[in-house]
Amino acid sequence: MTELTAACTDYFRQHPAFDRILRCVLQKYQSYGRAAGTITLPDAAPEECAAARSLFGRPFSPPLCIKTAEFEAALQKTRFQGVVLREVLELYFSTSIRTKKELKNQTDANLLQVFRETEEAVQSELCRRWLGELSLRRSGEYALIRKAFLKNANIARRAVLQACQGIDCLESRSGERLRLAVLSAYATSDPHALDASSLAGRLFLHLLALRAGTGFPDSAEKRDSLCYDCGILCDSISSCVTQIGLRLFAGGEEHPACREYRLLNEPATLSLTNLARLTKADSPSGKAYLVENQMVFTQLCDRAASFHSPLICTSGQPAVAAIRLLDLLAASGTELFYSGDFDGKGLSIAAQLMTRYPGRLRLWHLSEADYARCRSEVELSGDSRALLEGCAGTRLAGAAQTVARAGRVGYQELLLPELDADLTEKQTF
Repeated sequence: MTELTAACTDYFRQHPAFDRILRCVLQKYQSYGRAAGTITLPDAAPEECAAARSLFGRPFSPPLCIKTAEFEAALQKTRFQGVVLREVLELYFSTSIRTKKELKNQTDANLLQVFRETEEAVQSELCRRWLGELSLRRSGEYALIRKAFLKNANIARRAVLQACQGIDCLESRSGERLRLAVLSAYATSDPHALDASSLAGRLFLHLLALRAGTGFPDSAEKRDSLCYDCGILCDSISSCVTQIGLRLFAGGEEHPACREYRLLNEPATLSLTNLARLTKADSPSGKAYLVENQMVFTQLCDRAASFHSPLICTSGQPAVAAIRLLDLLAASGTELFYSGDFDGKGLSIAAQLMTRYPGRLRLWHLSEADYARCRSEVELSGDSRALLEGCAGTRLAGAAQTVARAGRVGYQELLLPELDADLTEKQTF
């Protein structure tokens, strides 16, 4: 540092009206690495305009606009001729000026080191391949990690490692089914490290999706389903499905508790924990009926003693537990019949189930004629209309278009007589 630099810096410190001007000049240096661009103070105070006049020798008024190169040139015409503006700025702000490009390159270099260190610490080939893609900035998660790294480098570094530790632990316990919190504790010592709300949890989900060959889960249902398919239970208690009449097997024998419920014609609510122990599910009649609405299910169950086939309640969007049960039924050759409300949610659920169980799932009272019988005066919401558009190209397209044109919701409750008749009369459907 020269005496001239120190003297110029002291001058600016003794004249605080220059402070905001200098801060703007600093930003230009950080952007361009030199005196370039124009600084602007739309709300410049009289003192700031006076300060600029003292340097340039001409009047200024808001908005105060000064070219950075001209600021540097004007400084050379003062008693500080020969001073280096960059050095003055560094001393005034007690900083080292680095351009945005230099900072970006340094961040990228630091992240590369993080990925290399993590790669040396993990065993999974999947993680090593992922880290290699991150090192080349080819992975979509790079931007997510980089953003977090700029906020807190230690948290980002730990998150990358914890996500990989989760996969390491999962692969070392192949064949086991672990709760997410337990897996997280085993892998990182923190039961909540891999929660979906954390950075490590999001990265862990990206790795699971890569492992399963699927896209990143964009909803809680898809997340839980992905975890379940990978041997992880996210929500093993509140994820439930209720059914009546199914035969549920553990090993080669019908589960004794489930058998008692079936023989007593009592509904049984199954959690994901219960379902994880089942090896098979089927229907005595070879058919199983599904309804979306809980109240419709319970109303129908008043006549359960007369049912010729089991009944299942998905309680809206099927949770992982419901999907697990339907997978077991489909695997046993059971024919599935689905009925829901005539709105975006009900019809989109039907479309999803048809996609998952092609040739196995049939629509049950979801025709345009059924809609005419159960249409209400309740208007469709914007979200519901958007979901209806997703039914285009499916067997539900006609019904979806009819509902959209009418603009009214059709409710299952108004089809209870037809549903009851199908379940209790001689099978003709």
